[in-house]
Amino acid sequence: MQWMQVFDGAKLAGVEIADLHDEYAAALEQLVVAKMTGGELEEPVPSVDLMAALEASIRAASEH
Repeated sequence: MQWMQVFDGAKLAGVEIADLHDEYAAALEQLVVAKMTGGELEEPVPSVDLMAALEASIRAASEH
């Protein structure tokens, strides 16, 4: 992975760089392999409505 070379084992705010996972790259790799082999893709995980989550978080914080 290229980003691992950039950080070369450094730590970011107490996070181990080696523990990070690039979900976009993994999904892209899965798509490419499926296209090349004629396989099928897994069902995508439903996306989160960030605006609704933010509004719910603000409501919850203002209630306390």
